[in-house]
Amino acid sequence: MILKKLAIVLSVLLAVSFSGSPVKTQSEIIIKPSSKLTIQGITNVANFACKFNTVTLKDEIAISYTAKSCHTSFENALLVLDNKEFDCGRKIINKDFNDLLKSDTYPQIAIRLKQVVRSKTDPKIVTAHVDFIIAGVTKSYQIPIHISRDQALTVNGKIKLNIRDFGLENPKKMLGLIKIEDVVTVHFHLDMDII
Repeated sequence: MILKKLAIVLSVLLAVSFSGSPVKTQSEIIIKPSSKLTIQGITNVANFACKFNTVTLKDEIAISYTAKSCHTSFENALLVLDNKEFDCGRKIINKDFNDLLKSDTYPQIAIRLKQVVRSKTDPKIVTAHVDFIIAGVTKSYQIPIHISRDQALTVNGKIKLNIRDFGLENPKKMLGLIKIEDVVTVHFHLDMDII
């Protein structure tokens, strides 16, 4: 009888222990055309902004994730951006932008979401751990983001990237009179539907 009670208690403890364990979930997301992604830079003459054509992001992105209390880990959450879909306002600037990114050899930029962490002390503070893959070089970053949910899931944030970290060099224009700063800022506002 004691062994039977012990077996029942052990099975209840095991059931309770594993009921809170994280479960891998698979889903698909669609990035809506209302989304915005812009790379901004500064020269000694003027600022520039290259906007991505988000209408081209119509394919569903399959992701796998494991959610825990304060963080979610992702697998295969990869956003691929064709360099030619960035518009900097003028053809010559578009050409310079693609030359800078070595688009002939590396026609795409990729952003891999690895983890989203919510602060234990302030749930409004959320950090995304991502990899940027530019010109064949991968660099990891932590980005403060803001997440909201109205009609769709919306993620906002920005990050400064040093192009030299990716082995890129600024093009020199007009005998070196126009100089571009090494640091660019990536702004993103992503409206997403989860399927």
